[in-house]
Amino acid sequence: DLHWSIAHVPKIDVPTLDRLKAIGVGVMPHGWSYMSSSTPAAGPPFRMIIDSGIHAGGGSDGVAVTALDPWLVIYYMVTGKNSAGEVINDGQQITRMEALRLYTADNGWFFNEENKLGSMEPGKLGDLAVLSADYTDPKKVSDQDIRNMKSVLTVIGGKVVFDDMH
Repeated sequence: DLHWSIAHVPKIDVPTLDRLKAIGVGVMPHGWSYMSSSTPAAGPPFRMIIDSGIHAGGGSDGVAVTALDPWLVIYYMVTGKNSAGEVINDGQQITRMEALRLYTADNGWFFNEENKLGSMEPGKLGDLAVLSADYTDPKKVSDQDIRNMKSVLTVIGGKVVFDDMH
């Protein structure tokens, strides 16, 4: 009943993904390379991982001491650009919805709580965040502006834990 996973996976390949998938292991590609320089080009192969069909989830740990803001990592996943605006993960970009799903619905599997977490459905926990802008619409939030996304209202366990809607 355990869900095994491997985190970070910056240099994973298709045969390894296929072997892990065959034995039920998931991968959590982390966006720590957002803070990397352009030499050498680095980063998890997000596109390849998504296309493989393996269980995948998003994360942002491993930046020296603390976690990165998830919106910085989502920007990196979508654009392939590091913190300096250099494309360092070309060809491995994923869509906005794929990146958001890695951080939300897909992560429930890694906690063995996919039936309780990650999506708004009857019988699941109803935690939610109201965002500062419409992330799903590139005309309203440019790729560059993904990094500036914020929660303006956060509800956990039916209680408002953050409210900045003024």
